[in-house]
Amino acid sequence: PHSLSAGRPRMRLVTALLSMPLDLIQPVLYKLEKRVASASIPQAFNAPGRLRLANEQPGVAAGFDHSAWTGCLQRHVTVGGAVGDVRELNTVDYAGLSKDPEFDRYLVQLEGADLGVLGPREELALWMNAYNALCCAHIVRHLRSSEADPTPLKSILALKKDGVPIWDQIAGKVGSLELSLNQIEHDRLRKRWAEPTVHACIVCASASCPNLRREAFAAATLEVQMKEQLLDWVSNPTKGLSVEDGGKKLVLSRIFLWFEDDFPPMVRSYLASQKLPEPAATAVASRRARIRYFAYDW
Repeated sequence: PHSLSAGRPRMRLVTALLSMPLDLIQPVLYKLEKRVASASIPQAFNAPGRLRLANEQPGVAAGFDHSAWTGCLQRHVTVGGAVGDVRELNTVDYAGLSKDPEFDRYLVQLEGADLGVLGPREELALWMNAYNALCCAHIVRHLRSSEADPTPLKSILALKKDGVPIWDQIAGKVGSLELSLNQIEHDRLRKRWAEPTVHACIVCASASCPNLRREAFAAATLEVQMKEQLLDWVSNPTKGLSVEDGGKKLVLSRIFLWFEDDFPPMVRSYLASQKLPEPAATAVASRRARIRYFAYDW
């Protein structure tokens, strides 16, 4: 009886929440979702010595040659696709990529990378390209190992193995390092760079991710490329940013929820500083526009 009486206030709270219109309780649900996500996403904003791209000058050395990756992207990535409710999607022909010898050549290049000679800009370009290529490599390995099974892979999440999510499995080798996608994203990118636009540049083989760029990132043009990626992402009203209800509702990618701390001082003000086109610019500047998030299509 004592335990039952102790649980009654919680039950009353749950009952009250369930009786409210869904849109009113969404902020509470988002806070819970953010808390759950934080358990698996390490903090990066407080990592010491994070770099800013604007402070790093291009190196004088030729750097790392990503032309093989650019060739693969141009041959096997098609613009204007659709998956479910997501439109204007860059889709990947993984079957074609799995048969492209240049893709294997690029993976060998990544294995042989001399990380010690790369300047910061070259390093950032390499790790973003490596993330995208090694994410594709997970899919390619699956295709090559299951040629007898014509059943299409519905989601990269299905590649979970022995309880280990795909993000924590070894994705490949860069230089002398065997790394998972999470190690690249969190240790080599987020904790190393105070650059929120990294999130617009790395792609996890899912429809709701930012579009996979059809060229490799290059040290000399990173600012332009990364800004284009951000604008392409938030200009997509089916997965990046949508202004609804006459400007009273702003729907954002869930990446802005899960990685909220990576967009200082807060997501709304960060987006307001990016000179977005209308009506997005007015909506993000308005504190009266309530924020909601797209469902994530993996």
